Amino acid sequence: MLLISPAADPPRAAVKAVKWAPLRWMARVVLGLLVLAWGLLVVAWLALHWLILPHIQQWREPIEAHASRALGVPVRIGHIALQSSGWVPSVELRDVLLLDAQQRPALTLPRVFAAVSPRSLLSMELRFEQLLIDGPQLEVRRDASGRIFVAGLDPSGSADDSNATDWFFRQ
Repeated sequence: MLLISPAADPPRAAVKAVKWAPLRWMARVVLGLLVLAWGLLVVAWLALHWLILPHIQQWREPIEAHASRALGVPVRIGHIALQSSGWVPSVELRDVLLLDAQQRPALTLPRVFAAVSPRSLLSMELRFEQLLIDGPQLEVRRDASGRIFVAGLDPSGSADDSNATDWFFRQ
């Protein structure tokens, strides 16, 4: 006669497997999210270096428009060149002009070299590792009412001018 015990204990290995199952599931999810994040970063880097950077001259007008809005004066850029020697590219601008209200050059920058900081990604704000300005020519003018303008900007001016100045000096 064969007797089968109805309340037989499960093997110890099965108990351990059930005990660690949620932790293994969590580790797989975290690993999957990590692989996904790295994959997105690599795709973004490839898109930057293969799709955007080779055609940077086509982006000159939108860059000028954005800089003009940010500074509050018209900005003209003669030429943009990019150098990519790593994860983050550096930008060289030639013949940059900031114009005053009468469309006269108020600030002339023959050459501006900027190396973008990798910390820009973390802060979600454009920051530079290095900013080199060669041979700037600054115009300081006084209008008929006696107000002084430096590079076409009123130093005692609006909050927009102050925000642009604050951003520049944070660099």
